[in-house]
Amino acid sequence: MSDAGIPQRVQRFISTHIDSLEKLEVLLLLRARADREWTASAVSLELRITDASAASRLEDLTSRRMLVSDGASPPSYRYSPESSEDVQAVTELAAVYGAKRVSVITFIFSRPLDKVRGFAEAFILKKDKDGHG
Repeated sequence: MSDAGIPQRVQRFISTHIDSLEKLEVLLLLRARADREWTASAVSLELRITDASAASRLEDLTSRRMLVSDGASPPSYRYSPESSEDVQAVTELAAVYGAKRVSVITFIFSRPLDKVRGFAEAFILKKDKDGHG
């Protein structure tokens, strides 16, 4: 374990699928209540987010094969990861998030910064290689 006790599998899952705290909360809500189907409106009420944001998160998680949709109008969603690897990763993520919420949130928010930093460093390295600077 690194990054403040977050297992590698969970780090990979977050890096691949979770780019916001809202998306994490939506995924964990549907996982915790996997026995029911959720509309964007129900999710927005439960998590106190906008309907549009809930709908966007639900669609994204469906496209990532974490949820399934009934295709109705409005659609209902249910937690149903396609792979057993994802089921295990989300189970671990839920446990780690329950025990080390701040570490998980910090990890999520550090991801875009790493990309920006890497992008900026690419220019610095190129500049140094060219001998300009």
